[in-house]
Amino acid sequence: MEQSSSRMIERKLSDLEKKLEILIMTKEKLSWSVSELQRENTELRANNTELKEEVKEIKKKYTTLQKDFNKSKTFVKIVTSKLTPTGGLSELKETVERYIEEIDKCIELLEDTL
Repeated sequence: MEQSSSRMIERKLSDLEKKLEILIMTKEKLSWSVSELQRENTELRANNTELKEEVKEIKKKYTTLQKDFNKSKTFVKIVTSKLTPTGGLSELKETVERYIEEIDKCIELLEDTL
């Protein structure tokens, strides 16, 4: 009887050791996962901060472009009212078309970065 009791205790101790080993391995895996996730989180936060700064700069540029565009519309109105009906209008048209093409390029660049 004593021998079977002893075997039972040994078996239970062995089972307990196996369970402890499994728990220790699981804990180590989880600790590694937590460390990895914390590192990734730190990187993502830094990346997010950079992107926020980039968005601020793009918004500033967009606002400036918008103001400049509004100024150019006013400029066109002033120049058009001062032009004589002869040759100056075609030059103005070409200049305005070039400005419009430049503005369109700027808008495309802004859209690509957003």
